[in-house]
Amino acid sequence: MFDIDLCEAKRISLVSFHGELSAEDYVELDRLARDPGVAAGIHCIYDMTRVEVNRLVTDFVASRGALPQTFKGFERIYVVPQHDLKLLIRLYIAYQTAQGARPPILVDRLDEALAKFDAKRSEFRRFASWP
Repeated sequence: MFDIDLCEAKRISLVSFHGELSAEDYVELDRLARDPGVAAGIHCIYDMTRVEVNRLVTDFVASRGALPQTFKGFERIYVVPQHDLKLLIRLYIAYQTAQGARPPILVDRLDEALAKFDAKRSEFRRFASWP
């Protein structure tokens, strides 16, 4: 499950996962990335702070890592305080780096991610929720 908030002025999406994290979340994110409002490209913050159950498996993460970056030239930051998820995101980062993509950044807290863009949480507005 996730919510997406946008900061249109700075072209940043904040994807806040919560509850259970699964492969279906990424299928839906791929669909939403084709929206005309964001298809030209956007920086992405993936906040996994509120993930309670991780259903992602190593093979899925490896296959995602082998895919080209959705928004080439834009920054991706993962906010991941949980140790098990950090390991999976590090695997994803390694695959992306091997593909020649700009590697995503891994941080522990949302405020660290927002600071990288000089953004405030109040600048974001709801774009979508799933499910």
